[in-house]
Amino acid sequence: MSLTAGQALTQVRNFLNEPVQVYWTDTEIANWIEEGCRDFSSKSLMIEDTMQVTLVTNQIQYTSSDVAALSTIIEPYSCLYNDGVNNWKGIIKMHPRMIGNEATNASGEPKYYALHHSSIYLWPPPSSTVVAGGAYLKILYAKVTSDIAIVHDEYQHLPIIYACAKCKYKDQKFAEGNALMTYYLNTTAFERQDKHSREEDSLDMFKIKPRGAQQQQGAQ
Repeated sequence: MSLTAGQALTQVRNFLNEPVQVYWTDTEIANWIEEGCRDFSSKSLMIEDTMQVTLVTNQIQYTSSDVAALSTIIEPYSCLYNDGVNNWKGIIKMHPRMIGNEATNASGEPKYYALHHSSIYLWPPPSSTVVAGGAYLKILYAKVTSDIAIVHDEYQHLPIIYACAKCKYKDQKFAEGNALMTYYLNTTAFERQDKHSREEDSLDMFKIKPRGAQQQQGAQ
């Protein structure tokens, strides 16, 4: 069951055996839950989303003023170009220093993108023809969040454990706090390694490998 912020706070209080605020206030527990959500989402990269970027003629930089979701982006997985009539094409992630140094720098369909400081950079810049045709980008990405309702059900216990550890630290029960925080960090690291890491396909992976005599000839 997906938890609300209020239900998450109740779970922390149940763990502490303090149903109403006496030593730990609701505000500080809620702040620690939000901090745990930000920490988990930024460390695990497991909070995923998509955004649509409307292209502007000759504009290469797009910020949160253009697309609000860019304020939360941590890592883009993929950037897909749609020409306006549902012809899709993945564009290539680049280093920003490539801008202006390609063989062809005339405006047209963007072929490359880069993320820097919550801004998306495109190259070459979109042409007026591309923009008039209704072209846009769809970006698949990992984001940071403070909202436990956005965290998937199977991960929601982790920001709660983070908040419980912070509560124990306030109570100067450092051994208990460290045990909880160690569990939280180890599980978060496991989730990133187990679920976030993706295989990168290459064209060679799709080629049929030589067999029998062909393999022997290739080795000669």
